[in-house]
Amino acid sequence: MFNQRRVLSAVLAMTTVTVVVAAAQPAQAAPQPGLSAAYSARAVAIGTRWNLVLTVANSDTPAAVPFSFGVSLPSGITSPAAATSTCTGATITTASPGTYAVVGTIAATQPTCTVTVPVTSTTEANYATCADDITGLVGLTEPARCASIYFAAPNAS
Repeated sequence: MFNQRRVLSAVLAMTTVTVVVAAAQPAQAAPQPGLSAAYSARAVAIGTRWNLVLTVANSDTPAAVPFSFGVSLPSGITSPAAATSTCTGATITTASPGTYAVVGTIAATQPTCTVTVPVTSTTEANYATCADDITGLVGLTEPARCASIYFAAPNAS
């Protein structure tokens, strides 16, 4: 009987240690919503109006997430109209011509929301908006790839 108690005590001690070790594992960080960028067209005529669309995707996070970021348009692109957003309570301010500051929230029930910046160019060139053009990113992961648009001069007929 004495040996049975020792064996039972040893088994209980090992079980307790296993439970404590399992409970002491580091917590996983909650996934953050992602930010992506895309232009509404690939190749367009100079002087026409298109959009830079910044999409916030919240598919992995079951809670509302506040976010903020800044975005700078490439040199040679201008915005002929005010930027707009479908994100909850979003405010968009123009820090300087071609540079925007965005603050908002993506709701738990909203899988995506967008910030749309109208763009145009009078110069024929390929323009790209990449992760380096996004600053002060809070609450979001940065875009995985660049967005690009080509403004082309009309062909002579």
